[in-house]
Amino acid sequence: MTAQVLNVELSNLIQESKRKNSDLRQAAEKSLNELKGLGPRPEHQIAAELSQRGNFLQPFLIACGTKNAKFISIAVLCLQRLVVAKALARVVPPTPHGDWSKALTLDFSVDIQLKILQALPPLLQNYADDLQGRLLGEVLLLCSILQGSKMGVVNNTAAATLQQLVISIFDKVVTEDDKALEIPATEEAPSGNRTVSVRAAAFDAYRVFLDLCLLTEGQKPQFLRFNVLPQTFGLELIESVLTNHSDIFLSHSEQAHILRTRVVPLVIRSLGERLNFPTTVRITRVLYILLRRHLSILAPDCETALGILTHMLDPEAAPQWKRALCMEVFRGICSEPALVRKIFSEYDAKEGGKPILKELVAALTRLATEKPAVIGLGAQSTVPVGQAVPRDASSEQAALEAGGVAGIIGGAVGLGEITVPGLSTQWSLIRVPCIDQLDKTDPPSTPESYIYCLTLTCINSFSEGLAKFILPLTIPNDGSKGSRRRVHRERSSSLPKGSGEGSASESPARTPSPSKRPLQRRTTQRRTYIPGNPLILESHPLYADIQTSAAIVEACWPALLASCSTFLYAALDAELYHALVRSFQKFAHVAGLLRLVTPRDAFLTTLGKAAVPSNVLSANTVASPNQTESTSTFGNAKGLLGVDTLVGSSSSPGNDRLSTSSDAQPPTLNSRNLLCLRALINLGIALGPTLESSWAIILETLQQADYILNNSSRKAGRQGSTTAGKADAQKQNDSNLMVNVGPELAAVEASTVKMFESTRDFPDEALLSVINALCKLTEMESDLAKPPISAKSSTNFHKRTQSSGSVRLVSNIGENVFAIAKLGELAQLNMSRIIGPNPATNGWTMIVNQLTAVARIRELSNTVRLKAAEILNEITIAAARAVTEENTENVAEVQRRILTTLKDVLEFTDKSSDGKVDSSTKSAELEIHRAGLESLNAILEHSGQSLIAGWEIVFDIITSIFDSKGKSNYGLVPISELEIAVVAKSPRLIRSSFSSLQLICSDFLSTLPTPCILVLVDALYAFCSQLDDLNISLTTITFFWNVSDFLQTRGGPTGAFASEVDSEEELTALVRRTDISDLNAALWMVLLLRLTSVSKDKRSEVRNGSIQTLFRIFDTYGHRLDPRSWSSCLQIVVFKMMDTRETEDAEQSAAERKLWDDTINLVLGGIGTLYSNYFQIFSQQTDFRNTWAVFIRYLEGLLGRHSFEVNTTVFKVLGSVLEKVGDPEKLDIESKDEAWRMWSSQGVNLVDSLPEGSRSGIQDTLTAFVEAFKPLYKLLEPMTDAQVVQKALDIFHGCILYPDSPAYFQDTEILTPLQAAILNSMHIIRTDTPQVPALMLKKLSYFSTIAYSADRLPPPKNPKQVRPSYIALAVFSMKQMEHVSLSHVGQPGIYTDGALAQVLKSLKVPISLKYDFSPPKVGKRPLNLWRNATHTALAILRQALPAMEHLAIEGSHQGEIWEQVADLVSSVVHVKSQKLGDPATSDEDESFDIDAFEKFRGLIIPSLGKLVVPEEAVVNFVVNVYCASLLYKVDSDPREDADKVGLGMIRAGGTSELELQRRRRMSYACIDELMSLFAVKEGDHAELIRLASVTSRYLVLRVALVLSLFISDQPLRGRMPQPIVQRKELLYILQHFVDLNSSSTAVSLDSPNPLPIRTNKPHLFRLFPLLSQAIAIAQGDQGLLEWLSKAVAELSKALEAY
Repeated sequence: MTAQVLNVELSNLIQESKRKNSDLRQAAEKSLNELKGLGPRPEHQIAAELSQRGNFLQPFLIACGTKNAKFISIAVLCLQRLVVAKALARVVPPTPHGDWSKALTLDFSVDIQLKILQALPPLLQNYADDLQGRLLGEVLLLCSILQGSKMGVVNNTAAATLQQLVISIFDKVVTEDDKALEIPATEEAPSGNRTVSVRAAAFDAYRVFLDLCLLTEGQKPQFLRFNVLPQTFGLELIESVLTNHSDIFLSHSEQAHILRTRVVPLVIRSLGERLNFPTTVRITRVLYILLRRHLSILAPDCETALGILTHMLDPEAAPQWKRALCMEVFRGICSEPALVRKIFSEYDAKEGGKPILKELVAALTRLATEKPAVIGLGAQSTVPVGQAVPRDASSEQAALEAGGVAGIIGGAVGLGEITVPGLSTQWSLIRVPCIDQLDKTDPPSTPESYIYCLTLTCINSFSEGLAKFILPLTIPNDGSKGSRRRVHRERSSSLPKGSGEGSASESPARTPSPSKRPLQRRTTQRRTYIPGNPLILESHPLYADIQTSAAIVEACWPALLASCSTFLYAALDAELYHALVRSFQKFAHVAGLLRLVTPRDAFLTTLGKAAVPSNVLSANTVASPNQTESTSTFGNAKGLLGVDTLVGSSSSPGNDRLSTSSDAQPPTLNSRNLLCLRALINLGIALGPTLESSWAIILETLQQADYILNNSSRKAGRQGSTTAGKADAQKQNDSNLMVNVGPELAAVEASTVKMFESTRDFPDEALLSVINALCKLTEMESDLAKPPISAKSSTNFHKRTQSSGSVRLVSNIGENVFAIAKLGELAQLNMSRIIGPNPATNGWTMIVNQLTAVARIRELSNTVRLKAAEILNEITIAAARAVTEENTENVAEVQRRILTTLKDVLEFTDKSSDGKVDSSTKSAELEIHRAGLESLNAILEHSGQSLIAGWEIVFDIITSIFDSKGKSNYGLVPISELEIAVVAKSPRLIRSSFSSLQLICSDFLSTLPTPCILVLVDALYAFCSQLDDLNISLTTITFFWNVSDFLQTRGGPTGAFASEVDSEEELTALVRRTDISDLNAALWMVLLLRLTSVSKDKRSEVRNGSIQTLFRIFDTYGHRLDPRSWSSCLQIVVFKMMDTRETEDAEQSAAERKLWDDTINLVLGGIGTLYSNYFQIFSQQTDFRNTWAVFIRYLEGLLGRHSFEVNTTVFKVLGSVLEKVGDPEKLDIESKDEAWRMWSSQGVNLVDSLPEGSRSGIQDTLTAFVEAFKPLYKLLEPMTDAQVVQKALDIFHGCILYPDSPAYFQDTEILTPLQAAILNSMHIIRTDTPQVPALMLKKLSYFSTIAYSADRLPPPKNPKQVRPSYIALAVFSMKQMEHVSLSHVGQPGIYTDGALAQVLKSLKVPISLKYDFSPPKVGKRPLNLWRNATHTALAILRQALPAMEHLAIEGSHQGEIWEQVADLVSSVVHVKSQKLGDPATSDEDESFDIDAFEKFRGLIIPSLGKLVVPEEAVVNFVVNVYCASLLYKVDSDPREDADKVGLGMIRAGGTSELELQRRRRMSYACIDELMSLFAVKEGDHAELIRLASVTSRYLVLRVALVLSLFISDQPLRGRMPQPIVQRKELLYILQHFVDLNSSSTAVSLDSPNPLPIRTNKPHLFRLFPLLSQAIAIAQGDQGLLEWLSKAVAELSKALEAY
């Protein structure tokens, strides 16, 4: 880009200088040629090349030497480009036109001057090493010259460029210092009384900065070549250098020397002079930088300067604007904590040093009290008059504008005229500080309150700075996450931020107010936390600063407290007041962390007074009479006050103004009081462990605030609108302060919660201080005689001076129960400690006794009693949660103590008192009882798992709802005689008590001692047997399983008592024994027996639930019982449940019978599961034979109930049990026989004997019955013979033929469940047993043909029954039949027993029927069952025929099979019915049959010609092929017609069309087959010759048939052509017949006169008469004559050869 610009500009320069300057033109042309000679190169290469050619610059230098504006403009632009690209040559030849740099300063256009200025910074940057000494001065001179331009843009640009160049000079020093070892020091510069060696860049910087100082003072420079520099600009240059390179003055002594000798004297001298505003502002800025950055090297001088600044704060010492400048400097100093500490260390801390910082804070205090009227000082802090309390920033601004102060944010104009008393960020501050108004020539007009607002800002910044340094030092450095979180919480909660009044206008750094959240107990281990004292960190690197900070606090706190106290009662807007309170709190926080008790308590007391003003407290005390019934705002023990109550009262229209009448609402706390209260609470959070007696200040303040707010809420609820009228300014101000009380109150509530939560981390001593303080307040609240308290309070509390109404205050506050609520809250939060081993000293006894006494005393109001009981219940619940074996000593004693506390209250409410007790008291005591049960429930719910002691107390509490007659030692009563009468005091108490029992059984059984288990089991039986609540009974049943689970988990094996227990009486005796330590097994057996008793209940829900639970117990824990134990269980429990006759009634309704059937099914299913899951254990019993016999007899007995559901379940259970037996050897032969006899004795009689009215379960019953055969057969398999299989198949036969089909089920494609079960059962039967494969095949063949003969089956007995179609059965039977056949194709039995012949015969049925089979269910949709049969037949024959030949089966059996094969193949090619359906389907079927026929032919030819094949079978095959080859119907018998071949076949002719067949392609295929069978050669096998011999008669008959038809019919047609079908048939047959060759020696023509001629076409001789006659008739038909002629020609050849 630079090369292009140079090229263009040089061309322009040549063009412009052609006739004006020949030297310039020549130089430009030469430079242009040089540029073009470089060619296309990258920019950096071109720049590097040009930097080596000094002559290249000649045209530009010559142009600059001229006075032509165009020449100079072009030259300056090109030079600028070269400078930026670093393409200037460092050595340039001299020009004949003199010094060109002077020519650049001529008065040319602004554009040229600006371009010159733009080129200077990159020139200095890119050629820094070359521009040193004189050249550097030349560059700065150019800026100075152009700065004198009258054009403002040039002047300003030159000034900015000069400033940039000066900064660049110092940048070179930084770069040079980085390379200090590489650059030698070449110059000398003064430093104090000596000189130092400096490098080139440092020396240039020294000379430039020195001359700048000299020029600023108005003296002559030593290095720079210009003598004039405006003082303001010189100060700006000095400030810029000091700001950007302050470190250079600390590291270069020569520069520090300039500061001490030139800059500081100039500043101090100027402060004492009456200079104008611009100069003073810049002097002040320079001083501020020196104080901030160079105090360490200018300490004596800065002391003088700080003294002058402090002195200038006096009203007589300086004008208003100069005082404002000083305050702005102090504001900056106070905002830098490190600078404050440095000032204190340099001056105040040194012995004999001047107390600069202390004097500064004292000056601020004097300023705060200088003009009380300006800051609006009064008895209480208010909002400045005319300002509405903002809900957000925009509303605040709108209110201010509405009050007549609009426009104050717009600028400083007119601010001096505002006389609103008070401080506000809107009118007490200006937009731009005076120290930053560099463009002003006159001092700005500032508000009168500006200085005081700056004073407040300095105080806030001072406190903030101390806090920023000290607070982080208290963070523990253990790196634990919890510590960091805790400290962060304390730091964040220690500041009252962003809620209530003016929250929207807070500074951005302020965090939101703490959100309200419920109390939550920490689950982690308690860690004692005490705020760290930074003064003990002696090894800390900042320990000196820490000591300095402590010294600052001790030196400055009185003055700071005085100034803060002044502003606390001044008229401040929301933002300033928040900032003041925050800084006040932070200073107190710092004092507390540094263990400076005196300033800490002083600040806490001041905050307390500001939070609850004495006048407000007195007014509420006088205005509020004693209340007979009150509710404390602390009653929920969760926070300070419900926000809704106060917001509703403060924001209602009737409460906006205060009234002076006697019934008016008393004054309440406004948002600023609450803000101070929150700050006080936050200090309690942050400094709690170190407050000791100072807790009294915070808690008493909280109590008084709670009383005032609660009293105001009650009064607002009863009081209507106050007197109307226009309010004065003070009333309006108070109303404004109440606008945002609600949000601030919420923040106070959240802070209160945090404060009490923080006590969890207090050390014990600190916690006791809080508890003692609350107990003191509790005694004040209750106004009662002090109950006996074991712990003595020895703490002397700090007491505030109270008003004259303190006596009434004590009485009134007592109704609010503030301390009671907070005492409970404190107990909950610190439960881990107060449940310690010493309750008398850790606070437990003190808290519990106090609350119990309040709850017991009936003279108190019921509300207070209920509240005390509620809090006590919460404490016990929290205590139970806190008790764990890991972190609590003496757990048992603590748990017993907790439960005893709860029991004492309940027993108290159960006692009768002397005299009458009103209903409200009784109701309250009943509610206390119910709440106690709920508390027990909560304790068990949350802490029952860790309860290791006191369970007897728990059961006492649970059973306390019953009368004494309902309580007994159930465990000693005989089980069969157990009856419990329970009388409860209240239904509500029953449910509450049952909830606890429910929890015990569900979750906490592991902690129960053994004696309690028996009582628990009896209690469960009682709850289960009660008739009042069915839900409780059902729920109780489930708990039996829980108790069983517990006993099995805790107890050992049950074999210990098994040898002693065989009956219920023996079990009862065992439970009564006390010499056995482990009774878990016996208790478990008792539990099962009780559950068995429940199973006799008349309520079906209860007995079914008990049965399910009982067997669930067995399923879960049966594996733990040994064989002997199981014998006991079976004898005592299981066999007892089998005896259903005890529970049945002889006269039962159908519904009751159905319910009992369901119960029996449950019992049956459970027993089946037992026998299934634990058969392996049962089989090891010595009396297993009896166990099995009982089971089988039980099943057989249930079959006598004649119930579908029961029968179905019986066989499902039998099947499941038999499946689990596994190894057949585990059952002896007798047991197997019992099972087989039971199963084989059934069948269709299972359903035939049932009532006719209920037939819906037939299929399910039979299916379950059949399914039971599978596992039974697996057991019988080793001993299974053909007889057993035959019996099973006969049963299957009867079941499958039973006339019943499932509802809404069609078995055309899917098997019915019964059919599927039967086929699956048959599938598992082993067929490797003799005779079994044959039996299976015969039965399967029968099943495959039922569908085709179902109409011949006997009709159903019930007309509502529907017989299955058996179509799907036929399909699946064929598949299974194929599988069995192929699996045993190598066994002779299936051939010799006729099984295979039966299979082929059954397959022939669907093949022969084809389209004739159309059952009603299917409708007109054709079924392709014959296709399946065809595939099956092909698959079987493909392997059976070779196997049969290989096995050498006897000829008679082979003949029987071949007869079926011949018939089957004949059925493939033949179709009896004409119902072929649509042509497309019939064509597809015809193609299928043709393909199948070809496959069959490949299988049976030539084997069909073997001698073992009966002649009749071969003839039948050929005859069927012959019949299938006919294209039209022929009525004659082919067997008879075969002997009549000749002219005798010619019948009387006719012209009617013949009845054609639709399967013509099959006919032609059969014609081809006849031809193929006849076509044999010499040497072929005898089988082929036999087939050809049989075929020859029917082949000749087939040809003769077409010829005879032609001979008889064609003459009658005359000229009519022969029908196409007949003609095509005739030509096709003649063509193939003439071409057919056959060996004459092998084929007999059956002629009476056999020909002696040897020919391969003997068949032509047989038909010679018909051929001759056909030739005579076929005259004129050339196509036919051609083939007839060929036939005759073939005959002629044979005769000629002869």
